Amino acid sequence: MKKTITILLLATCFFSCKRKKEDIIINKWQAVALQNPAMDTIIMQQQSFIDTVGKSTDAAANVEMYGTNNMDSFRKELQTQLDSFKIMQDAAIQSTEFNFMKGGKAIVNLGGGNIDSCKWYFDDDGALILDEMKLKGAGDKIKMEVIQISDTMLKLGLNEQGSKSTVTFKPAKK
Repeated sequence: MKKTITILLLATCFFSCKRKKEDIIINKWQAVALQNPAMDTIIMQQQSFIDTVGKSTDAAANVEMYGTNNMDSFRKELQTQLDSFKIMQDAAIQSTEFNFMKGGKAIVNLGGGNIDSCKWYFDDDGALILDEMKLKGAGDKIKMEVIQISDTMLKLGLNEQGSKSTVTFKPAKK
């Protein structure tokens, strides 16, 4: 009998001590990764184009199609542009922070001085809602799927115009 009561008490403590996601999310979160299969596909296609452009056509066709017959320089310029895009994308990810505060207010920093505030809450389906309208009377309402939430990781899914992105956050260093 004592053993049964002890087990019940431990089980009750385990289930009641489990922190709610509303409590876990209250923190400053730093984006560390972005996954977007559609964007990854476009980048791979662009890289494939850069690697092959002008290699199966003669100089006259290259001038007609691309405005140059110096394909090595053309490929180098395209590669520089793609590399620059990747660097800017990485910088945007690294400068993105979400600061969720008690009382349902969030400060969102998307980098480059793009800082905004909104209300945050979880809807009935468990999705995270960032709601400018609720805080300011105007603005956007963004719904994100909570893929994973713990003290050490926040992973959010966002579906925009048919393109699905997953952003991974870690607690920001203080």
